Amino acid sequence: MSGELPLYDWERAAAGHEASPVTVEITVDSIRRYASALRDDNPAFDPASGRPLGVPPVLVRVYAPLRRRELVAEQGARYPEHPTPAVRWHCRVLRPLHAGERITSVTRVCDKYLRNGRHFLEWEVQARRDAHTVAVFRYVNLWDRGRPEDRHR
Repeated sequence: MSGELPLYDWERAAAGHEASPVTVEITVDSIRRYASALRDDNPAFDPASGRPLGVPPVLVRVYAPLRRRELVAEQGARYPEHPTPAVRWHCRVLRPLHAGERITSVTRVCDKYLRNGRHFLEWEVQARRDAHTVAVFRYVNLWDRGRPEDRHR
């Protein structure tokens, strides 16, 4: 089909590709919704004001979203139609955060590698509050189509 964007395949993917920054405000409501989704009936809220005492570390995925599809689109390509399962996620929260803060994050391809005949892409999201990095996480995807033997793992 002419005019269709090229596939963001292994050959096209490159370390250093980066999505445009996105800014997210951490709200009391987002903290409550996240706690509810985790079925946490007792998030750390100040009993007097009802405001959260801090931001749960795993909320990083809300205030610093992994924007793989946006990055691929900004590279003028289309995301693969086959599943790209996660194989590893590692996060470091470096500074405490509170409701009302605005966090700007950037997603980038930081590595691509071949292991056991399979292609993997590693993404990094860096979250900043003003000039300070507050969290960094890395996320690795299998970039190949699944194999029949994968169903037995």
